[in-house]
Amino acid sequence: MPDAAAAATSAIRRDFAVQLGAMLAVQSVVTMGMYTMPVLAPEIARDIGVPATSVGIYTSIAYSVCIFSALLGGGLVPRFGALRVCQSCLVLMAVGFLLALPGFLTGFVLCALIAGLGNAPPTAASSHVLLRATPPRWVNLVFSIKQTGVPLGGGLAGLILPGLATAFGWRASVLTMIGLAVLTAAILQIWRNEIDTDLEHDRQIGLHTALAPFLLVWRHPELRGIGIASAVMSGVQMGLLAMYVTYLHEAIGLSLTVAGGALATAQVAGIAGRIVWGILADRTGRPILVMTGIAAGVSVCAILAGRFTPAWPLLGIHAVSAVFGALVLGWNGVLFAEVARLSPAGRAAEAAGGIVCLTCLGIVFMPSMIAGLIQTSGSFRLGFAAAAACTALVSVDFLRRSIRRGLH
Repeated sequence: MPDAAAAATSAIRRDFAVQLGAMLAVQSVVTMGMYTMPVLAPEIARDIGVPATSVGIYTSIAYSVCIFSALLGGGLVPRFGALRVCQSCLVLMAVGFLLALPGFLTGFVLCALIAGLGNAPPTAASSHVLLRATPPRWVNLVFSIKQTGVPLGGGLAGLILPGLATAFGWRASVLTMIGLAVLTAAILQIWRNEIDTDLEHDRQIGLHTALAPFLLVWRHPELRGIGIASAVMSGVQMGLLAMYVTYLHEAIGLSLTVAGGALATAQVAGIAGRIVWGILADRTGRPILVMTGIAAGVSVCAILAGRFTPAWPLLGIHAVSAVFGALVLGWNGVLFAEVARLSPAGRAAEAAGGIVCLTCLGIVFMPSMIAGLIQTSGSFRLGFAAAAACTALVSVDFLRRSIRRGLH
C-alpha cells in the first residue's frame, strides 16, 4: 500500500499543471458566483423593491450554509474525490441561480442557501490535491496562485456582469453564470479519473463525523489562532467588497458600470497581491510576519476608502481600490499554505474544512454588522471604520505570534 500511495503521488506531481489549473478554474467560477448577487444588487433591488444594502443579508445567509458544507467538505473529498466534489458544487450553484430567475424574494433566499452549499468544499478539495502535488519550497506560491481564483472571479463579476445587466437586464447576467457553472463542471470530467485516484470508499460520512474538521482546528492552538484571524479577515473582505459597488454607486455617485470597474480594479490587484505575498512568504520563511503587514495595510486602506467623496478623482478611487484589493484579497494563499503545513499528515483537507468553517462564521456576522452600522448611522464611513478596527486587532495578534516564533 505505501508503494501504491507513493506511485499515485508521483503521478499527480507529473500532471502538476493540470491539478493547479483545474483548482484555479473552480475557485474562479465559484467566487464569481458568490459575487453575482452583490454586484447586481442595485439592479435587482430596484426590480424587486428592497434596499440594495440588503445584499449583506444575502451574503450572511449564503455563508451560514457554508459553515455546514465546510465541515462536511473535509470528509467528502477523500470519499468521493476532489473533482467530483467540485463538480457537485458547481451544479448546486447553477440550481440556486435558476431559483432566483423569477425575481421573487423567496427565490433569492433559496439561491443563497443552495449556492452557499457549493462554496466551501472546493477549498478543502484544492488543499487535498495541491498539498500532494506541490514541492514544499513552493507551497506558499502555489496556494497563492490557486487562491488568485478569488480576485479573478470577483474581478470578472465586476467587469462583466454589470454591463450585461445594464444592456439586457440582471437575468441575463444570472443566466450567464448558470451556463458557466455547468460548462466548467462538464470540462472537469476530462481529468476526473486522473486526479481522483485515492478515494477512501469505506470512509463514513454523516453528522457524527461533521464536527471532526472543526475540532481538529480548535484543539490545535496555532490552527485555532489562524482560523480566528481568517474569520475576521474574510468577514471584512466580504463585508466591504460585497457592498463596494453599491457604495460607489449610491454614496459617491458613480454609474453602475464605472463602480463595477473599480471593483474589478481591486480584484485584479488582488491577483497580483496573492502572488507577491506568496513569493515573499516563501523567500522570507516568515508567513505570519507577512500576514501582519497585510492586515495592517487593510486597516489603512479601509479608512481611506471610507473617506471617498463625489469630489475624489476617478484615478484616485482606482488607486486606493488597487492597493486595497492587493491587501484585502491577497492574504488567503499564504494563510491556507500555513494551514496545510501545520495540519497533521493526511488531514490537510479536514484542516482546511475546519478553517473554512471558522471563516464562514466571520462572513456570516461581519457583513450583517457592517450593513447594520451603515443603515443605522446613514453613513458608509462608520462601516469602513469598524472593519479597519477589526483588522488592526488581527495585525497585532499576528505580530505577537511572529515575535513568539522568532524567540523559539
